[in-house]
Amino acid sequence: MKELQDILSLAIPQPAMSDQLQLAEEDIINVPDCLDFTLQRFTYDKPLPVEDVAMVVYQPAKRGQSAAVELRYCVAGNRYCQNPACTDQLCVKGQHSDCHDKVASVDMITVRFQPAFIQSLQKGATNTTLFELQSRKPFVKTIQPCTRSKNVLEQMVHHNYEGVLKHIFLQSKALELLLFSSDQFMQNDTEERYGCRFLTQMEDREKIEKARSILLEQLDAPITIRDLARRVAMNECYLKKGFKAMYGTTIYDYFQKERMEKARGLLYEKGMSVSDVAILMGYSCISHFSTAFKKHTGLKPCELLLR
Repeated sequence: MKELQDILSLAIPQPAMSDQLQLAEEDIINVPDCLDFTLQRFTYDKPLPVEDVAMVVYQPAKRGQSAAVELRYCVAGNRYCQNPACTDQLCVKGQHSDCHDKVASVDMITVRFQPAFIQSLQKGATNTTLFELQSRKPFVKTIQPCTRSKNVLEQMVHHNYEGVLKHIFLQSKALELLLFSSDQFMQNDTEERYGCRFLTQMEDREKIEKARSILLEQLDAPITIRDLARRVAMNECYLKKGFKAMYGTTIYDYFQKERMEKARGLLYEKGMSVSDVAILMGYSCISHFSTAFKKHTGLKPCELLLR
């Protein structure tokens, strides 16, 4: 519990507020000969100032074992139902009529790589070790989760794999986290986190954030990248490159994802008709809306209404 409190004290500036957290979900998975994955999702009744934070925990090699590496993350997330007996998947399938809107949460995610696995990764390496760690003493380093790491964490929390495929999926994503964390560990600066030199300037990052806010404010009125760039006073090329670096996807794909999520809510939660939602989302042709909706959700709008 002490380790949990250590990272919580960094994620929530006021330690006393951590007492408001309530454990809503817990998932512990062991991938044999590879890693242990733990997810703890906490919800809270009153707003909390949650800051995303990550830790790299290093245990040096000892007694014939390779060094052990553990990645810990505390990130703001969402739990999509207030009914304790319900899960995200059940909500999507419409099997509960008393589901409510998503509620804010704090996700505690730990990925512990087993020493034997770390040793297998380092076989053949003659001049470097993982993270270029030369210390013989254990230590903990705090880093800010980069955009790429946040995207991977989101995928690890929300996926549909089961059995051996789930193990393969988690292993592949955990290796991505290990790669991105090693990048930050060796060079923990803004350029490394975002992958764009111009994003080292706070002013440019704020322009990208403003562009995202504009997209979210007018999901029913598509805007061209040229007009978006003009509104935030930024070069189109920089806007596209910077947006993808910060949010892990293109402007168009991000807009469509948020647009279809809003449409899903109007159809499923508000019970609106397909034609009305299509119009509200700025579509003049229902078939075009239906195609876009299915591409994003895997279902036609009418199929969602039947569930």
